[in-house]
Amino acid sequence: MAENNFDKGYLQRYLSFRLGEEVAVHDVVKFPRGVSRETWFVEYSTKDRAPRKLVFRRNLPGGSICPATLTFEYGVYERLQDSDIPVPGVYWYEDSAEWTGDSRPFYVRDHVEGDWNLPHFLDRDPQYDGMRIAISQEHISHLAKIHTCDWQALGFDEIMEVPKSPADCAETIIVSTEKKLAEFQMQPFPVLAEAREWLLDNAPRNASRISLLKGTNGLGEEVFRDGKIVAMSDWELAALGDPAYDWAQIQDLVPEINVDGENIWGLQKALNYYEDLCGIHVDATSVQYYRVLYGLIMTMFSHNAGVPLVNGTDLMARLAWVSTEMVFRGQSGLAAVTGIVKVPEPVPGQLG
Repeated sequence: MAENNFDKGYLQRYLSFRLGEEVAVHDVVKFPRGVSRETWFVEYSTKDRAPRKLVFRRNLPGGSICPATLTFEYGVYERLQDSDIPVPGVYWYEDSAEWTGDSRPFYVRDHVEGDWNLPHFLDRDPQYDGMRIAISQEHISHLAKIHTCDWQALGFDEIMEVPKSPADCAETIIVSTEKKLAEFQMQPFPVLAEAREWLLDNAPRNASRISLLKGTNGLGEEVFRDGKIVAMSDWELAALGDPAYDWAQIQDLVPEINVDGENIWGLQKALNYYEDLCGIHVDATSVQYYRVLYGLIMTMFSHNAGVPLVNGTDLMARLAWVSTEMVFRGQSGLAAVTGIVKVPEPVPGQLG
């Protein structure tokens, strides 16, 4: 079977096969955001079913920049189906030669109506302060659900490495990231040798517990509707470890808000709110540590983006950006904290 481009004809045949009845596909849209994998929105109907949407997810032609497999991502969604964490329903993981002649398996999940974008959330006008805090708290309440779920009962120890103890969470991530990088590393990264020692020496040992971690989270990663989260998505960097790891990867959803010189919302107030919700204490210093550690993770998956460029299987421009600028940014952060390079002093009158 030749390369399939998820055209209407192919999708009608596939969904008719899966659903056991004739299907009409009305619309097929490739989601433009993201570079880790392809995401397609497919609207269909049947004789007795009104139009509905599904999401098809598969790797890029040259593979994913994320070393975690597509089966891992599917497995996370599958295990969360019976939890109180809102995730889309998943239906099929397809890897049969009949439907994946191009050797690119895919999986199918529900499309949840909503939007990742939050109007005015990044607007610092005081009139939006209340809304911004409420959205931040909504997201934190869902992190609390994730961090307190019974990951063992849900079967996450079957697909994720389990740290020996809460004190070993950071080291587990460091070692597993190094092993993964070694599988496809094409050039030396001297800064990582120095950074490794710093990361191990400064690793926090005070994690309250081993939790399920979402990985990438925050603005742009979750689906909101009417100010509420209706689906948590993008689980490809999920792991088991220190809850502080997730706080380090929050994207913009803990804004610093000051009124008349008083801080009314920010990291420490958000951490206090979180602890009141779920009883898990997270130190701000641990959050800062995992922000540094993320430089190692960024180097790993960004370097992986260069593999299809080098072997010629995928020459997408965004892969070139990820495999150059993002690798540089990841290593720069590690070099700065270990003292290899000096962090420039901020210039008065300029934003730092």
